[in-house]
This record gives sequence, structure tokens and C-alpha cells, in this order.
Amino acid sequence: MARARGATAREPREPEVSRGTLRVEEECLELDVTSPREINILRRWLGRVNGPAYSQPYLVEGPPGRFRLYVGEAAERVRTRHGIL
Repeated sequence: MARARGATAREPREPEVSRGTLRVEEECLELDVTSPREINILRRWLGRVNGPAYSQPYLVEGPPGRFRLYVGEAAERVRTRHGIL
């Protein structure tokens, strides 16, 4: 792929160290994140993951900073509980 004139290569960014936790539950993956950057990224995912064209997976936030990702029958149950068909 051709590069634009004057384009420079970027230095790879160092990954940020996350202080959040990931729990594997029976029905979902639960993420507790503390970084505002990570919270914003997951909130942007909400609209993409939970779009009307996709019934699963289903991503939920609550309380703030705690996200749960549901798949399969669990996703259907939670979507129905939230009034989403």
C-alpha cells in the first residue's frame, strides 16, 4: 500500500496498564474498568454491539464502569428483561 508524501511512521504506543478486573460468570463476562479511556471505549462499543441487526452478544453497563457481556441464551434473556426484542 502506498504512503502519502510526508507521512511518517508512528512509534508503537506502550499499552496502558489497566487496574480493572475481569470476572467470568455463569452467564456473562463482567468487566470492572477504572480508566476513563477504557470506560469511553466500552461505551462506544455499546452502540455497535447492541445494534438492531445483532441479537447477540449483548453488552450492558451498570453501575458506571462495570460492563457485562452476555452471549447465547443469556443475551436473549437479558435483552428481553430490558424490553429489547
